[in-house]
Amino acid sequence: MKNKPVYLRILTLAGLIVALALLLVGSLRFYKVYETGTEEFGILTFYKIGEPQMVVDSTFHGVIRKGEKFYSTYDRSKPRGKTACPT
Repeated sequence: MKNKPVYLRILTLAGLIVALALLLVGSLRFYKVYETGTEEFGILTFYKIGEPQMVVDSTFHGVIRKGEKFYSTYDRSKPRGKTACPT
């Protein structure tokens, strides 16, 4: 095996650093998810959920988007078990 040229090593390392930085930023990001039908005195109740949970909830119809806000489709205060696959 030949050694890789220096520019390929640098590009590989730069790509790895960018990928790790994007994963770190994504894991630290949170979203406000509002409860539907719980508006009291004009105040909406919301939960802050992380990016990984948002991906899972959006995949299994746990979160819907109306305009610029995200709304939960189930009661988040109750403990949940495994979610059945919708397909």
